[in-house]
Amino acid sequence: MNAEGFTTVIDRLEKENELKNGWISLISHDFKEIFGNLVWITEAVQNESISKDDFFKLLPRITTDSKKNLQTVIDTSEWIKTQMNGFELRRSKLFALDLFIKLRKEYEEKLATKKIDFQFTGDQNLVFENDSFLIFFILKKILDNAIKFSHANKAIQFKAFKDNDTIFLSIIDYGIGIEKENLESIFTFESPIFQGTNGEMGTGLSLKIVKNFVSLLNGEIEIDSTENSGTRITILLPEIEK
Repeated sequence: MNAEGFTTVIDRLEKENELKNGWISLISHDFKEIFGNLVWITEAVQNESISKDDFFKLLPRITTDSKKNLQTVIDTSEWIKTQMNGFELRRSKLFALDLFIKLRKEYEEKLATKKIDFQFTGDQNLVFENDSFLIFFILKKILDNAIKFSHANKAIQFKAFKDNDTIFLSIIDYGIGIEKENLESIFTFESPIFQGTNGEMGTGLSLKIVKNFVSLLNGEIEIDSTENSGTRITILLPEIEK
């Protein structure tokens, strides 16, 4: 094997290792939050710091969140099975408007809690091919952050369009933004802990992993943010030849 071939193999192995570590980190992070909430609410009932009536009012939300996260685990398990012999792009046809509708449904409750107007802008007829599971997963993590750091009664936009041979998918919020000095470290493990507008805590873990996933798709991720004005996160994907 020549030097170029050896480098290619090393790059592939590094990407596969990043994929594995990324899934482990994200699943661990999500599970910690889920089980933390379950422990908190069960202890609250036991300690009688909330009434049983309040508990039963919260039960439908707990059930919904549990079902969503169980489905994520199932989907992740099925997707990983397809990647046992190394990462392979699972191509399928994606409709930009369908992605928006699925995102809106997935985060319907969180959007409603902050009274955020989730809007579609760009090309409603945009169709492209890519790995549907990874694309939706990436967009979910970006939208989740956008909601977390948005103010109540504001809008979040999902913008999709194609320019030449590149697909642009953006999530745009008008929230607290990111301080200039923190932008440089946003994709590293040295980034600070951020606090959302309702006191939500975020370590930026999702964005670190998202960047790795975008690279698996041979894409790029860009962040344009101004403190107290908002943030635009854009995924740039090469159009896949049919």
